[in-house]
Amino acid sequence: MDKGHRILMFCAMLLLISGCKTDRPGTLKWKYKTNGSIESSPAIGQDGTVYITSMDSCLYAFSPEGDLKWKYQTSGKIYASPSIGADGTVYINPWDVYTYAITPEGKLKWKCETWFTPSSPAIGHDGTIYVAADDGHFYAITPEGKLKWQSKLVVGGETWFPPAIGLDGTLYVNVRNVIYAVDTLGNLKWSFEVPGSWSLTIISSMAIDGEGNICFCTDGGSFCVITPQGKLKIRLDILQYVVWTSEWTSPAIDADGTIYLGGNHFSVLNSDYTEKWRLNEEIGYGNVESTPIIGSDGTIYFAVNDMVGKRSNRKLVGYLYAFTPEGKRKWRYRVGGEIKSSPAIGSDGTVYVGSLDSCVYAIRSDSKGLASSPWPKFQHDNQNTGRVGGGN
Repeated sequence: MDKGHRILMFCAMLLLISGCKTDRPGTLKWKYKTNGSIESSPAIGQDGTVYITSMDSCLYAFSPEGDLKWKYQTSGKIYASPSIGADGTVYINPWDVYTYAITPEGKLKWKCETWFTPSSPAIGHDGTIYVAADDGHFYAITPEGKLKWQSKLVVGGETWFPPAIGLDGTLYVNVRNVIYAVDTLGNLKWSFEVPGSWSLTIISSMAIDGEGNICFCTDGGSFCVITPQGKLKIRLDILQYVVWTSEWTSPAIDADGTIYLGGNHFSVLNSDYTEKWRLNEEIGYGNVESTPIIGSDGTIYFAVNDMVGKRSNRKLVGYLYAFTPEGKRKWRYRVGGEIKSSPAIGSDGTVYVGSLDSCVYAIRSDSKGLASSPWPKFQHDNQNTGRVGGGN
């Protein structure tokens, strides 16, 4: 046997001995390319089906193994993420003035006229679908597709964020720099004007902590908390600035009250709002433009967009990072384009995320589903209900 063959045999034996597994955390399980960029966040059904929308106007359904089960074509681009009801119905808001209800088999159940809506529906405990439209109207729709009520929150207002629902059923929706609390009949309970934002805009979806407080970020780089009664609890200028994305980066909250925040760096706060740790150079110099997600083992997953390439050919690409609760990096995975999608995580530990390169990615992790915490991800749960206590 010549020297070259001996080297090859030696390398092969090393691979066998090391058990060079391809299923280790931080490796690609599968990916699928749609026909449009993906700004939305995945939702996961109780049977493990992964749903995601694309700017090609379609809702896609995938098996956990990455097989396309079906896709449903709408008549408008879809910025917003899907939400899933208790019976498996998938609700979407394309940019075509309708809210759609799609069966788990990919058939149209109904569509209800609302208005241009760039944000996800929220789902109440009784199955009512709540939609915040871009004209300042707030809609409530029955599971059968009938309009229950609509409320005009503000004349000429714009909202780009999904509603959040408290434990008592109170609906929170933000229009520009005002948060409104609405009861389940559409009546205004209170409103709170956020001080000191640059363009009078709240720049994140909301999260609700274990005490019912409403947490969010502003375009001026502030993190704010208001009480369930509509009073300002704290305002911190810690984010420097918050970057614009489709549904923006909102807080994620762990079981012990730890708060994870994105922006032009990654900040972590204790439950008393003091800084726990932050990441700057550890994640390069990119932006966190979507909501973190907390795994069942406490691992935090979040996406960073950073520049790569030589000066003459630089471009933005996304990295999915995994960090321990103490701030130690476990792994990262690079995708082909920017990530403005907030991750979801299946019960088997697969992390799903979309990218502006039109692909949805399934990446292995060693978490086994979501953390049991007040608000572990975008819109609270894998069904994106936006409701305290929602999801499976």
